[in-house]
Parts: sequence; C-alpha cells; structure tokens
Amino acid sequence: MASVVEIWRYPVKSMAGERLDSCAVTATGLEGDRRWALVDGTPNRAGKFLSIREEELLMTYRARLDGGTVEVVSPDGETYRMGERVVSRIAAETSRPLTLRELEGANFDDSPVLVVNLATVSAFGLRSGMLVDHRRFRANLYVDGLESDEEVAWLGRRLKVGEAELEAVKRCGRCVVITHDPDTTVTTPRLLRVLTETYDTYMGLYCQVTRPGQVVEGDHLQLG
Repeated sequence: MASVVEIWRYPVKSMAGERLDSCAVTATGLEGDRRWALVDGTPNRAGKFLSIREEELLMTYRARLDGGTVEVVSPDGETYRMGERVVSRIAAETSRPLTLRELEGANFDDSPVLVVNLATVSAFGLRSGMLVDHRRFRANLYVDGLESDEEVAWLGRRLKVGEAELEAVKRCGRCVVITHDPDTTVTTPRLLRVLTETYDTYMGLYCQVTRPGQVVEGDHLQLG
C-alpha cells in the first residue's frame, strides 16, 4: 500500500525547505508553503518571481517556519527573520533589486500540492546512470510502495492522504532546476535531457485540495 514517507514545506519560494513529521493541509496547500517569495525588479523581469532558474544561490538559503515567523539560515550559517535584512543581502549577492511578497496560496507555479512517487525517481536514476536525489524535484509529499509510473493513472482521481483529500489534476513539467544538486548546487545537465527523452520532461503530479486536513508521515494514500 502506498504511504507518505516524507513531507516537505518551502516557506520561501525557491529556497531550501524543511522536512516535517506532519503538516496541516489547507485549501491553499500545506500551511505556510511558498507563502513568501522574492520579486525581481530588474527592467526585463520586473514583477516576476526570482527563482532557482535565474539564481541557484537561492538553494543555499534554508527557510523554516517557527510559529508564524519565517527563519532563514544563510549559506554561512547566519539566521535571519525573513524581512528586509535577508532581502537586502540576497539583492546585493545577485545584483538585483528585490522585494518580498507575502501572500498565502498565490506564489505557486501551478497547483498547491506536488506529489512525487519515489519508485519513479529510482527508475529515472537507473536510466540516468546515477543515483538521483529525490529532493531535486521539490515535492511536498513523497510516496512509496508503488510501482514506477503508477501515479500517472491517478490523474483526475481523488487521493485520500491522512485527514486530507486531494485531486490529481496534471503532471508536473520540469525545468533546469532538477539539474542542480540540492546540497551543492552543482549541475548535471544530462538529467533534464534524459527526463525529456524518457518521461517527456514530467515528474510528479500537481494536486488541488478538495478537503483540508492533517497529514502525518506514514499516512496511507488511498484512491477515491
């Protein structure tokens, strides 16, 4: 039986996230997920989110929620409360004018919950000829106990996970972000090429929340 083996939240878009034992899933996704985002002010990108695609440096900052406050740990180990100091630091490091946007449920690229099947990641690693760290795919819920690619058949179906219920609405198309090692940011460009050749660039399922509730690591996943 499929079960949730890891739960991840990314309080600040494109920064490294935090692994959780449990999390409330609200109508807009995991509580606090991508609630904050950096907005680029450079002339050719004004108003667009700053992401790993533009600045891999963001991956070296780690965000976590402490109560209602976001703490950000910099690459050199300094801890900040998310606000002007850390925004100014990243702006200086990237030579970009940046502002901070805080808006629950509005900073996603697509749907609010991303589910990835670890068996599919393992199969992709075999095709790539290397061990692929599943964290490259920045999912909220990693599930195990399935066959590779079994999750594709979930499209259009309801998924009961703990107290929450999700609807799988589309496959997640990938970009160069998966080529970056989540710890070192070192790139392996062939990963995107192999994913394109073998999975049409897809990995994981985007889901909408149809019933909020608590999800706990180890919860079984049942199809509705």
